[in-house]
Amino acid sequence: MFTLTKDTAVPLTEQIVRHFAQRIDEGLLLPGAKLPSVRQLAARLEVSVHTVLVALDRLAGQGYVASRPGAGYFVLRPSGRAAEGPSPAPPAPATTTTGFTHSALSADATLLQAGSGYLPRHWYEDAIAPATLARSLRESAEAAVLPPVQGLPALRAQLAERLARRQIPATAAHLVTSFGASQALQLAARVLAGPGDVVLVDDPGYFLLHSQLAALGLRVVGVPRDEQGPELQALAQLAEEYRPRAFFTQTLLHNPTGASTAPARSHRILNLAEAFDFMLVEDDVYGDLAGDAGVRLAQIDGLRRVIYISSFNKVLSPSLRVGYLAAPPALAERLVELKLMDVLSGSTLEEALVAEVLRSGRYHRHVLRLRERLARARAAAIAALQRCGLRFDADAAGAEGVFLWAALPPGVEAPALVEDARAAGIVIAGGHMFSRRGAGLDRLRINAAWATDARLLKFLQEWLARAAPQSP
Repeated sequence: MFTLTKDTAVPLTEQIVRHFAQRIDEGLLLPGAKLPSVRQLAARLEVSVHTVLVALDRLAGQGYVASRPGAGYFVLRPSGRAAEGPSPAPPAPATTTTGFTHSALSADATLLQAGSGYLPRHWYEDAIAPATLARSLRESAEAAVLPPVQGLPALRAQLAERLARRQIPATAAHLVTSFGASQALQLAARVLAGPGDVVLVDDPGYFLLHSQLAALGLRVVGVPRDEQGPELQALAQLAEEYRPRAFFTQTLLHNPTGASTAPARSHRILNLAEAFDFMLVEDDVYGDLAGDAGVRLAQIDGLRRVIYISSFNKVLSPSLRVGYLAAPPALAERLVELKLMDVLSGSTLEEALVAEVLRSGRYHRHVLRLRERLARARAAAIAALQRCGLRFDADAAGAEGVFLWAALPPGVEAPALVEDARAAGIVIAGGHMFSRRGAGLDRLRINAAWATDARLLKFLQEWLARAAPQSP
């Protein structure tokens, strides 16, 4: 029996799939051959039964094996199967938001996703119990109807309980589900502003949000951030000049810097929103990784001038496109109307699955494990990346979350490094992509969970050594 490598970015399920696919392609496992039982494989490989089942299901989906009830899994496809090639190259350079996004979402498992916003796949593997998935699938099939437009009542009840623990006074009437945070952000933008209106965004900030807002015909203006959050003087000046309809911001574990807005500054931001009459849209997609201790704008404001947005695909599973908005009831009604026109309703299966994972307490335990794992990964990553020549702000070591906002050595700019990394099969996010003001050329966004991979460290060490200014 082969041995799995557990200190690599390649998920355990992917290693199992590759092993059996290669043996079948090479004719070492012939059609009709029976594989060891699920429990035997789990014991021999020292992994969970769930991990083996996921791998076998993928092999079955690719036509390599078939399951015979009560008998096990048997090789189905003869040797000589044409290997699937890697995903086509991205249509734009890796230094652009489009090119980076194509690479970050690529199905090519050989790419090292060092700049991705997602965790490695094997970090998610035990987040959802197989029995929970099976029960949710059965119940949604039996229901045979779409959930209400506002969202599945069971899920909205669970969300209201979670927000109450964070002192955000949201009832089910305040809550609207969405297909991920991206749809939620667009719904909020369409409710609050129209073509030609000005909206403010974090700068640096989430680049896809910037593009989505611009595509709606909005004028997007960046608000500079420092280590404490949005700069208050700049925010006041921009609010005075543009009279914006809304300010889209991330309070906790900001993308890309990983920093959180200081509570005192959040109070001042709310004061400015009141003074200049604009709404705040708080994007909290990574906030669960900060726990309940973080101070959110919605907590201070009580959902009077804040629309609060979050989702589960960053923490629970990238394939679960379930997000939600918490808004004042009058705005919630308008959000429901827009959602109805957009997509009619949500997914009964996905919303029921998230509701059950929340109800069972499994999500809470999963998040605690992720926070502990990320804390260890961040400490190791910062030390390793510093040895390569990258620099970090003083508070980076004590921060939480996924992202590291690394500074390049003086005189070195991100675009050339990002392009060369992509050519080497490594996806890194250049800091310039996150700025509306042309800033961030000396920064990289790196995902802490991928940052100690030997391929990345070797590339950075060699590339930065070549790029360093030579002494005369």
